[in-house]
Amino acid sequence: MILSHTFLFDTHNSLDTSKTKHNLIAITEEDEKKHFVQYISYRVINDTTISLRYINIKVDRSYYLEIANINISNLNRKRYIFSVLGKRRFGANSKRVDYYLLNKQLNTGILDKEYKEFHESRNYEADYTYKSEYSTNEYRIHSFKLLESTIYFLDQKNTTPRKSLHKTFCVELLNQEVTTLQTLDTQKRKVDYLFNKIGKIHFKDSQATRYKLTKEYKDFSALADSKLLKSSSEMEVSSRVNDNLVFRKLKEILSDTPKLDKHLYSSFVNLLKNPTQEEHLLDYANATDFYLDSIKGIDQLQDISKYFLEIKSLVETQSLAYLLTKKDNDLRDIFLYMLESFNTWTSYLYDDNEDVKAFNVATIDFKDSLRHLIDICFKFKHEYKCDEVEMHSSCPIGNLDTSYNSEEIITSAEKFFNDIELDGEVYDELHELEHDIIHLEYKQEWTDELAQTLINFFEGYTRVLNPLFEFKDLSYSFMLLGQKLKEYIVDENAEILLTLLKYLIADLLEWKRTVLVERTAADIHYMDKSFYSNIAQIEVSMGQRDMVAEEEDMIEFF
Repeated sequence: MILSHTFLFDTHNSLDTSKTKHNLIAITEEDEKKHFVQYISYRVINDTTISLRYINIKVDRSYYLEIANINISNLNRKRYIFSVLGKRRFGANSKRVDYYLLNKQLNTGILDKEYKEFHESRNYEADYTYKSEYSTNEYRIHSFKLLESTIYFLDQKNTTPRKSLHKTFCVELLNQEVTTLQTLDTQKRKVDYLFNKIGKIHFKDSQATRYKLTKEYKDFSALADSKLLKSSSEMEVSSRVNDNLVFRKLKEILSDTPKLDKHLYSSFVNLLKNPTQEEHLLDYANATDFYLDSIKGIDQLQDISKYFLEIKSLVETQSLAYLLTKKDNDLRDIFLYMLESFNTWTSYLYDDNEDVKAFNVATIDFKDSLRHLIDICFKFKHEYKCDEVEMHSSCPIGNLDTSYNSEEIITSAEKFFNDIELDGEVYDELHELEHDIIHLEYKQEWTDELAQTLINFFEGYTRVLNPLFEFKDLSYSFMLLGQKLKEYIVDENAEILLTLLKYLIADLLEWKRTVLVERTAADIHYMDKSFYSNIAQIEVSMGQRDMVAEEEDMIEFF
């Protein structure tokens, strides 16, 4: 047995001070080359049962000495552990926000928007910088109020000679925790305090296990102590597993339900070969539902689950079939790369020699490949639809008789919004956008101010429509249009361009009235042909349509 220091103490539950939590901290003896800290927290359910959470962390020498210091209080010892655990959440991820929220009902879309506006409004200036022999870590803190919650964004930039990673943590603090944070006298202590809260919430989100008191244990303390690992080899394995709960949970799922991922993979392959065949569509839908149901309890896979659902929607609305009938080699290459990434990602879960680091890298790659496939589907669908309406360019704007939408299901606005309720903020933003653009009809000349108003208008509709999958095609097209307007250099076609934009905006405001506001439209897509007709001619007037082939040659297809 190599345990040398064990600390047993009680604390109050931070959310309910009337309840007591029992804490057990065990650390390895000082002369060991590898240092481990084990932390157990449990509460009594009844006279025979406890609910217990456990974590085992490998720590470096400096953290070991801080935690093992007999002159500090047990509460500070516990804070050190959570701070280390919080810093371990940095991992190998970059350019993403990880959420550590007490109120799980908070709208992460609003939080994303707040952080994006803050991030884009100013240059990155670190509040605190820590340099080690191997890397430099720069930290920045931003906070704001959301309803009754106080939200803190903690940015971390980690730079080494080989690479640079940027990650953002979003953590919710209680009122008393905000007061404590504000009293801290240095930025370093504030950063450590936020990591402490990240680690604490991460620990609380882990699954608790119930244990019964049996005759071999004299009390609950002895029962909890029996859950501590006693050998360095056990601790080594446990620390690797605890460093990646996703890896462990996925391995457990696949061991309980073998070939779960292989079924989904094969259904994807069949779908790629036969995107319209009913039996393959049904098999794919069942495989996706089964897989997502199996991983729904893993919070860290929410993005992957969301991307799978978006692909499923692309299949169900026949958008993917529409694209695959174009026999676009680029799209097929991206689809195949996504499948290859999926296969690589899951292969680590079957390997006896566990390589968690490689699994983390593969997770990022797979997630990016899913996102890229979805983005490209919307981009290519936009391009093909614009190509098709351009072939009818001799027809009057808004009256094109195209057939690319002929197989899509007709859904009335009233039926669509039976299951979906837009926030009041959405209507406020639409009203502001309309107020800002209302004077466009009086504009006769192209100016920088007018261009910026137009860009803001289309970016606003992108934000409003993007969360609604039925309108993601439009959302993506408006996003591309906004980007192209940013790149537009005024030429002799400026007057024609302005006229075409007026047609498009007039159509869009009418669509907003009948679909989003009054909800009287018999078909929520009844204006799509007009939209794509206008967008195609706008791109022609900007000289963009001649550049499509060149742009697609430049797309990075991994």
